[in-house]
Amino acid sequence: MEIHPQQLTVEQYAAIQGSLGAVVERVGQVYWTRGSGCFWRPLLPYEAYSSAEIRAPRGAWGGFQHVISGEREANSWVSFLMLDGLEEYQLGRLSHNRRRLISNAAKQLEVREVRDLHELQEQGFAAYLSFYQRTNYSYLSSRRRKGNFCRWAETLLRDPRVMVLGAYGSGGLGAVSVSYWVKETLLYATYFSHSDSLRQGASELMFHTLRLCAARTPGIQQVFVRRYQGGNGMDRYYLTRGAKIVHKPARLHLHPALNWVLKHWLPQKHALLWGAVGTQA
Repeated sequence: MEIHPQQLTVEQYAAIQGSLGAVVERVGQVYWTRGSGCFWRPLLPYEAYSSAEIRAPRGAWGGFQHVISGEREANSWVSFLMLDGLEEYQLGRLSHNRRRLISNAAKQLEVREVRDLHELQEQGFAAYLSFYQRTNYSYLSSRRRKGNFCRWAETLLRDPRVMVLGAYGSGGLGAVSVSYWVKETLLYATYFSHSDSLRQGASELMFHTLRLCAARTPGIQQVFVRRYQGGNGMDRYYLTRGAKIVHKPARLHLHPALNWVLKHWLPQKHALLWGAVGTQA
């Protein structure tokens, strides 16, 4: 089945994220989103901004960080997992083992766009619960309550420009991914699967489908997979599947008290936040 992404403007993407529960604020021409501890980052975290474009969002008492266009003004680094060279991606160029995993998954599962709201709310919720019980994933864990999940699903399918893909097997919808095409970048935002679908290879097949879709869509030049987390298990998963670590100079403004807490109690997070110039903290 052909999948045809639809492009969003930054304004439309910001509105969707706000409707999904993210705290989004526009200051000048920059959209910011708030994370934990009142720490803010641009909604498009990989984009570079000059010092003249940046004004701190309201309530950023914890601090904020952004990629900066002038490296001499940087005091930190941020790293992302990205896919580029998209047009070169082909199944035949993968390793024998990766081709085998994808081919075996395709015999049991079909990946297509999710259109049916009831299907997403019922079968998708069962897949999310299985995912949560397997991983204890903390981000937006409120979706394990069905009412919250159903509202989340309704918001996603309200706008046809949100790319919601599903892996379907004999038991119906078993895995879901959510992506957004903004400017020249496809943002790979969400993925979860039922344990049964995971054993059938849903993760391999859906990531392969996403890469093919990006490769075949004129205008998509890169895929933003996630922020690099220092080499944890998920980082390694995507690195072995073609993602690259992209380091970018950044400007970090961090409240001294928060900096002290991170440095002494969460040194790995502190080092990741400051990047290659962490000794300046």
